Amino acid sequence: MALTETITGWFERNRAKRGDRTTRTVLADNYRELARLANQLKLHAEKAPYPFVGERLSRLAAEKEKSIALLFEGIEHLGARVAKFDTSIPSGRNHWERVHQDLEDQKRVVAKLTDDVSYLALEAPDYSQLLRQLVEVERRHKATLLDLLARADPQAEQT
Repeated sequence: MALTETITGWFERNRAKRGDRTTRTVLADNYRELARLANQLKLHAEKAPYPFVGERLSRLAAEKEKSIALLFEGIEHLGARVAKFDTSIPSGRNHWERVHQDLEDQKRVVAKLTDDVSYLALEAPDYSQLLRQLVEVERRHKATLLDLLARADPQAEQT
């Protein structure tokens, strides 16, 4: 009985959330998240202790810029504009903390995009497919960040 109540409660909460969200807001939210993370990766690439790490972070940011452009086209096609967003960038005391922050933010982006794929599946299948493509790109980014984190030394004073 508890499982049925839990599932029913989840559906009810999600139904309430759906009323506030449109295709435009879903795309705009994802646009803002990706743009903020791309900016964060660029900044962290500049602070990377080794050139190859900085290059990998810069490459991730450049790929995110392509995804951002696709989302921007969709938003414009729907006749909407993107509101300003928080441009503050969390930073850590050293390289390991910065990459850890990047990975955590990346996980959040992947989870949100994945949720939004199914959210738009019936309402806007074309945009759902676009988000599905972005999920694949973002999953690769997550793997890259995980690799960079595994190679970083959390004890190092690499500022």
